[in-house]
Amino acid sequence: MYRFLIRGSLLLVFVIAIRAQSPSLRRFTPANPGGGGWFERIAAGPTGLVVACSDLSGAYISRDRGMTFTSVGPARGLVATHVAGVAFDANDGKRIFLGTDQGVFRSVDYGHSFQQVHATGYVETLAVARSNPQRIYAAWHPAYDQAAGRMLRSADGGSTWQLVDLNLPSGLRIIEVLVKEDDADTVIILTGEGRFASGPKSIYRSTDGGVHWTEVGGGFNQLVVDIALDPFDSDALYASVDDPNPSSFGHLYRSPNLGSTWNLLGNRGGHIWPDREVAGVIRMLDARTFFPWDPREGIWESTQGGVGGSWTRVGSVTAWDSAWSGAPWAFEATQQVGAFGEDQSDASTLYWVNSQFGYVTRDRGRHVSPVFSRAAAAGWSSTGLDNVVVVDLAVAASDANVVYAGFLDLGIWRSLDGGRQWTPLNAPSHTGGWNGHGGNTWSVLVDPVLSGTVWAPQSGEALGDATLLKSTDHGTTWITVGAGLPPGPILGLSLDPTSPVGARRIFATVNGDVFGSDDGGVTFTLRLANGGLHFTAVDPLGGATVYAGGEDGLWRSTSSGLVGTWLDTSPTAFHGNVAGPPTWGWVGVESILPDPGTAGRVYAVVHGANRGLYVSQDHGATWGATPIYANDVLRDVAIRPGDPMHLYAASSSAFDAGGYDPASQGVVESLDGGLTWTTLHRGLAWPLVLTLATSPADPEMLLAGAAGPGIHRLTRETLSLDSETASAAGGGVLSLSLTPGPNFAGRTYVLLATISGTFPGVDLAGGTVHLDLQPDLVTQFSLQYANSPWLADSLSSFDGTGAAQVTATFPPGLLGVLVGQTVHYAYVTLGPTDFASPPRALLVLP
Repeated sequence: MYRFLIRGSLLLVFVIAIRAQSPSLRRFTPANPGGGGWFERIAAGPTGLVVACSDLSGAYISRDRGMTFTSVGPARGLVATHVAGVAFDANDGKRIFLGTDQGVFRSVDYGHSFQQVHATGYVETLAVARSNPQRIYAAWHPAYDQAAGRMLRSADGGSTWQLVDLNLPSGLRIIEVLVKEDDADTVIILTGEGRFASGPKSIYRSTDGGVHWTEVGGGFNQLVVDIALDPFDSDALYASVDDPNPSSFGHLYRSPNLGSTWNLLGNRGGHIWPDREVAGVIRMLDARTFFPWDPREGIWESTQGGVGGSWTRVGSVTAWDSAWSGAPWAFEATQQVGAFGEDQSDASTLYWVNSQFGYVTRDRGRHVSPVFSRAAAAGWSSTGLDNVVVVDLAVAASDANVVYAGFLDLGIWRSLDGGRQWTPLNAPSHTGGWNGHGGNTWSVLVDPVLSGTVWAPQSGEALGDATLLKSTDHGTTWITVGAGLPPGPILGLSLDPTSPVGARRIFATVNGDVFGSDDGGVTFTLRLANGGLHFTAVDPLGGATVYAGGEDGLWRSTSSGLVGTWLDTSPTAFHGNVAGPPTWGWVGVESILPDPGTAGRVYAVVHGANRGLYVSQDHGATWGATPIYANDVLRDVAIRPGDPMHLYAASSSAFDAGGYDPASQGVVESLDGGLTWTTLHRGLAWPLVLTLATSPADPEMLLAGAAGPGIHRLTRETLSLDSETASAAGGGVLSLSLTPGPNFAGRTYVLLATISGTFPGVDLAGGTVHLDLQPDLVTQFSLQYANSPWLADSLSSFDGTGAAQVTATFPPGLLGVLVGQTVHYAYVTLGPTDFASPPRALLVLP
């Protein structure tokens, strides 16, 4: 095996040619704590590739067995943000099918790209026939919230589809599809409770390719929750059935004839996990009982086919790792069926997901670990499995390392290193049922002068009653402030930077009305009763001009927000007729930004059709008739500190629910005050950006909060590839551009590669530099043969601009051993070792 790996690694031949690349190339890099939700299903295919299905950011793919994930979106052909189900071709791992709220998408290149192959309906789950991979079945529903299941079938590998069932009862929600391993015409479906719609719980069987159906689960009295095929007997079917007493163990049944008759095996319920390598071994997991106090908790195993008293608990929730959550519900599953996914390449591994998190056991249930977040030296860092709604970002003006993020469901978080590691700051007493393990924070306000001082509302429900809190130690501890604010969600915090540091003037909105405080937020009084304003801003040049915006347009006070001094100064286009906060269908002013360097200039983001970014040059007294940047789904605007002509604008058709519209451009940038714009969403899987943040402490810094993929930081591209794939059969040439910048001119570097992923990587230079490559034989080869004929100049120096280019030549055929695998590249500087580039990936295709 090692000879084959080394032979394959010869294809990583580097012929170095020095050519500078523009240092201005930038990309967004994810910077999240991990987790979010909702995750509906997860599966792992015959190559070990993992796909998790989300409702905001499409599919998350892991190519290193759940160690890291990346989101797949429009740039790769997936335009449905809501993915409900996934199926692999067990005979050909490069073929993947996704069920979405826009029909079916197919990949034929290991998930690198997707094409829509059926455009209608909500597809809850799918199955590929093992005995005839051209036959694919999909659980089709006319809409996401309808229980009207039909059987959708393809006979040509997913290219064309037909609804084929003739006698399925009406009112079904199909939640699982199984195909007999040796007969592509025999199909079993489970019906019952879906996330958005429910129908009768039962089992149906078809023996003619899904055309005619017979109910075979009617005797379970609508208590069946899962089904599974026996891997050692193609005619045998298992069923998991709840007990009528919800506090009792469930029951496991086995049918020797695919449901015609049933035999009770034992009293264990939940998800069924037969061991496909060891006959007679079967495991059961009921995620509804994953609480330390429940006697049914954990993973149970029988080595005697599930009969009688042969059950032993082999894994307990008391020993499982829930990462940062700690919530008693952290280990739940979205459902008993597709929320669990056995790894088709490794019988000892099972993944599962729930409304926020993902987990894995790699030892047949003995231990469980998270796949969404990992502990770091100063907090938590995401694996890439996120799916969050970031509604606000705030960076300290004096220290760009201090970042706060407000989420729906995850609440408020803090990073002290610019977004690389995060700590939750949720107060148990103010987050309702979350009890500090999450919450909702719509707005975060950081004092521009007082280090560590921050204000944030926290609540249990997104639109529930919030409590305004204040901290003077970066959110480590909180005190309750906000006396005088009525019940309701608190939004739109802003601060007059010219007010005394001991008596800050602060504004907030509750239920669309504007409130003000002159004592640092301790007490508030009503300043404008309106009902349609949710966002505020204060002109930093003087502080007397205060703005408030929402579906009722843009209002202005030139007297520090005092009662009776407010006027609506906005044109008709700034107004909408849907009550906020800004969720689906909302129109109005969503963001207001006074220019801190230009007197009188203020920007207004107006969300809605034929609207966009507007500018006023006279403190909002008058506005341009047309937007300086037209976009129907604009969300936020930012100015690069120190350069009033350098603007950023963010757009997203999605908010707290998914939905991709091509009008979503992610982030656009203007260097001329809004006359011209260019897109800036390299690295954003989904261009659905809700909020932006900058800091005077680091003018280069730009943070973007996306609906789904979460927080991203704009970074300069220091390593880029001119292709993300390589052909094993055809070979080819790959150009790698190394651009660390002028500070590294003339410095020595070495380029490295691995096929073993990026985590955990290695620490270099006494731990001061971290290389995100996991060393293996390919890495050894790239070092051993540096500057050889195969790796000419792979150990070389940057040119005068701090740039170099590597050309990797792949002879035809030699990459065959790596088909389906990912090669990661990175480089490190030498003498001294003070920089390691982020890794970049190359997927090897047939």
